[in-house]
Amino acid sequence: MNVREIECFLAVVDQGSITRAASALYLAQPSLSQIIRRLETDLGVELFRRVGRGLVLAPAGEALVGPARQILRDLQHARQVAEGYRGLERGRVDVAISPTLTSNFLAAWVGHFRRKHPGLTVRLTQHTGDSDEIATLIRSGEAELAYTVNPMSRQGIECVHIGDGEVVLALPPGWRGDFPDPVPVALLDGLPMIVDRGFGRSYLDSLRDTSAIEPVVVVDTSEPAGLVPLIIAGAGAALLPMRQALDARRRGAGLRLLEPLTLRPIYAITPTTPLSVPARRFLDLSRENLDRWHQAVTSRTDRGMSLLEAAVDADNAIEAAYQRLTETPYQPAGDASGP
Repeated sequence: MNVREIECFLAVVDQGSITRAASALYLAQPSLSQIIRRLETDLGVELFRRVGRGLVLAPAGEALVGPARQILRDLQHARQVAEGYRGLERGRVDVAISPTLTSNFLAAWVGHFRRKHPGLTVRLTQHTGDSDEIATLIRSGEAELAYTVNPMSRQGIECVHIGDGEVVLALPPGWRGDFPDPVPVALLDGLPMIVDRGFGRSYLDSLRDTSAIEPVVVVDTSEPAGLVPLIIAGAGAALLPMRQALDARRRGAGLRLLEPLTLRPIYAITPTTPLSVPARRFLDLSRENLDRWHQAVTSRTDRGMSLLEAAVDADNAIEAAYQRLTETPYQPAGDASGP
């Protein structure tokens, strides 16, 4: 078994067929089929079962996927060490993220990462937030790094709290302008609410349990990214993380902080084994982005702004920075810093 055979095996796993894998590898289909047969002969096991004109993983193949991915990562890590890292010139990071974080943070993280390291690629997988699912993604090698809003504890898995995000009440344009700022959570009682089945649903459930408050759920969605259009359309109010709430504000929504202030934690999930250099760099940059956001907000509140005013001002500064980036020709060797 050699590295090329492992790469070919994983290409078939990821692409789902010999034909697509051969195209991705720029190989002739017969050549790829021969490599897979040679690997099976060398190992003495069947890796794939032929079902009609397709392939499915045999038990031995399923067992090989995780170790095979780790072999390639270890090899990549060894090469980068030997090369002195030389600016992270090539490689890939496999990231899994929950829908509740996708629209709020991911774009900034990936954009910053790609500007810093244009030779690296990012492969994104969305998970539901279920701890068992996340652990499976990490253990199988499908993802080397995952982000979630819930802590987890599993053997061979490391969970690190990397930051928090403020939670804001977003109101449809022109709706209930008499709401104070901040809004006591008691005023959520009877309020028509749009909830996602992640953070929003769990937070409302906790309010019912601890404060005897009963908001009225008028829209229940599985897609957090769809909350803002629903708010703007007047379907109801919603609880949003600050960064997503600021996007809603740009589109006309009214924002109110909650009293007491509500925070949503963010956790990074990794294997206990050493991360590849690209994954480690992505994790570091995600921390940097969270830290820089909170530093930007804190510096403004220290000057007398309210938390919401500070967040709006910091967000405007970030938007202006993005605008300058779009006006600057792309420089592959550049080191532009993202928000």
